[in-house]
Amino acid sequence: MLYLLVLTDPELSYDNYSEDFYIGLFDTEQQAEDIAKHYLKNIKGFCDFPCTYRIVKKDVIGDFNSRISDYLWTVQGWNTNEYLDEIDIIESPCFLTEEQADAELPVMKKKYQREEWTVTRWKIGALEWREGFVRMVDGEPVN
Repeated sequence: MLYLLVLTDPELSYDNYSEDFYIGLFDTEQQAEDIAKHYLKNIKGFCDFPCTYRIVKKDVIGDFNSRISDYLWTVQGWNTNEYLDEIDIIESPCFLTEEQADAELPVMKKKYQREEWTVTRWKIGALEWREGFVRMVDGEPVN
């Protein structure tokens, strides 16, 4: 089991769209929670707005302890709404190899009707969005 940290800006979320930032995949739930608290207190954008976080438990297909790298892969599918925002997102469990994820892609495509698909590589413990974000209003930064 691994833990995916997702931060959300609820002020920019609406209807069935959520303004999510995938921060990283971690070995422990405590590690993910500590990083979430750090981002919400210290990282530009996340500390400037009332962002929230959630930690998603991610199963790993195969023997995690016999993996040969710090990378895992997932399959993700989504639709887009009239504003081109990603909605109806579905995700696979984590796979030990890219080949396993590539093999899962047609299975998920057959099972779920989505407009877009990707196979994503994750480095366990790596942080995304380290520089944070700037929210723009009428072409001007507001944080």
